[in-house]
Amino acid sequence: MRAVVVQEDKTVKVEDKPVPKIGPNEILIKVIAAGLNPTDWKGVQKRASPGAIVGCDAVGEVVLLGSDVPPSEVKKGELRWLFVMGAASPENGAYAEYVRTPWDVTSVVPSNVSPHQAASFPVPLSTDVLALYGQLKIPQYPEQAPKDTWIVIWGGASAVGQYAIQLARLAGLRIATTASPSRWKLVQNLGADVVVDYKDPEVIQKLRNATNDSIQYGIDCISQKGTPQLVQQAFRPEGGDLVLVLFDLDNLPRPEVKTRAMMGYNILGYETQVGDIFYKAVPEQRAMWVRWCKLCTKLFGDGQLKPLNVEVIGGLDQVQKGFELLRTGNHSKKIVFNVG
Repeated sequence: MRAVVVQEDKTVKVEDKPVPKIGPNEILIKVIAAGLNPTDWKGVQKRASPGAIVGCDAVGEVVLLGSDVPPSEVKKGELRWLFVMGAASPENGAYAEYVRTPWDVTSVVPSNVSPHQAASFPVPLSTDVLALYGQLKIPQYPEQAPKDTWIVIWGGASAVGQYAIQLARLAGLRIATTASPSRWKLVQNLGADVVVDYKDPEVIQKLRNATNDSIQYGIDCISQKGTPQLVQQAFRPEGGDLVLVLFDLDNLPRPEVKTRAMMGYNILGYETQVGDIFYKAVPEQRAMWVRWCKLCTKLFGDGQLKPLNVEVIGGLDQVQKGFELLRTGNHSKKIVFNVG
């Protein structure tokens, strides 16, 4: 198969690799589309060894079932989306013509969603499921949070932010978010109650005023260049709970705002090391993701969750170009690659 592979100089290029062999509880997917995430290029730069296959998010057709995969749950020929820990193995990654994965952490693509739209789901959506339900302990669908419970989502127009808004809305939360003015309509249509320009010098005061100083929960979808320290200041006087998607935990001004970084790969049941921080596998988090993989087919199918706007920039040979677009911020839609 053709796959995008890490080179000695930390670039990537398409090479020939063996098709992955599946285990008893795994399925083999023939990839149609693959989504791009910041973790993809960061993984290449920070932790990947030469020869590793890149890519986390894939959508494709089931072509092979392991011996222990229940045929009542998975059918050959159906479209499923998934994510794997890209740039971690020379045998398996999403930016390839075939990818293997445990069957129960995949989800059927509903008929009203295209494969390329579904490629916007896996990493950002799973990040928000882990943040909201695994870390903040927000009530899970169909349960509802107490009335007038406020959450701040910093970076609401980002991929993680857009799904965070939608999941928070499903939980009945009141949502305050930040975005550039050109994206206000987008985040309002997704369910945001309050939107403030993140560049506004009075952004914190405006968030506090608009929410009656009641923000109890938060997700910082940016988590760098001082945003965690800023977001903390938007919380109510008695504090609350804030989750970061990166690891900027220094010089936090408000100890009463419980603040921690999370590692998205944990939702697949992986143990992960980041610097000096070791993230243990938590079986309950994986079980939660298994539940949401089934639930998402219904929620996207009936329109309660909506895909991101995507831009297809080419095939696997355009992955390095995609990395540059992410690094420079020269994109406004979720970047997706054609594979099959």
